[in-house]
Amino acid sequence: MDIGIIRPYEVEYNPEDVVDLEDAIRSLGHRIKRIYIDMVGVGFGKGRINYYQLIGRSNYEELNVSGAILRHIGIIRDFEQFVHRLWVVRAFELNGVYVMNPVMNWMMASDKFISLMLLAKHGLPVPDTVVSENMFVAYNTVKEFGRSVIKQIRGAMGFGVFQIDDADVAMHIFSYLTNLNKPMYVQRFLDKVGNGDYRVVVVGNEVIGAEFRRGISWKSNIAQGANPEPAKVTDELSELALRTIEVLGLDYGGVDIAETRNGYFIFEVNPTMSWQGFKKATGINPAKYIVNYLIRKIKA
Repeated sequence: MDIGIIRPYEVEYNPEDVVDLEDAIRSLGHRIKRIYIDMVGVGFGKGRINYYQLIGRSNYEELNVSGAILRHIGIIRDFEQFVHRLWVVRAFELNGVYVMNPVMNWMMASDKFISLMLLAKHGLPVPDTVVSENMFVAYNTVKEFGRSVIKQIRGAMGFGVFQIDDADVAMHIFSYLTNLNKPMYVQRFLDKVGNGDYRVVVVGNEVIGAEFRRGISWKSNIAQGANPEPAKVTDELSELALRTIEVLGLDYGGVDIAETRNGYFIFEVNPTMSWQGFKKATGINPAKYIVNYLIRKIKA
């Protein structure tokens, strides 16, 4: 069967992960279809939806796939561009193509606001968080929390994340975000045991392994220099990760969990995780698990 990998043509995200997926698809005897979301055309009329991609002026290709893995929708510069790319993926789903992760669940999980709010609603431990477009709400939150972390709602890899304990200094950041029409996302800072956190990788209803990402600063992202180490998956870590994936309706993902003096806290969920650090630390390649699970869903 033909298995699609959905990603942007304009820029390649984590190319080593895509190579792993393509190798896994080939090893199982299936064909790869590279679907570039920014090159796709969707057509529809009464009772039909079809899609194709055109790269350049003449490289026209119909996109007939049995299933697809959604890796990324690219750099977003406009709201209409964002929803267009979501609905491109949704067009495949409406035609019965199983997309992993499902696009609406992928969208929620990639957004720190709604994902952590849903986890909190379901009784899972997340840091105290306040989100607002009002800079004075954010200012007062830093005054209340003291040591705080300011994040982007849809940021990644620890870029553009601030740690701050002075509300008046934070106000300069909030003024800047307000001028960019950006909401402010403020979390209470939590000291992490071992100066790092766990990335627990789940595929389907199975925890396939975990790494401990030991930071060289207060950030524990691999992209920020953290060192990946193999980690034992305790019953509590496993339960938190599996419950997180279930609440968000994902097929696979990386759940970032930190241990603190007050217990474990879930910091975020990555529905398009990069796994090179995890693979290095554990020797486990998630790609084969992801492709196998997708094939099972297609055949179900």
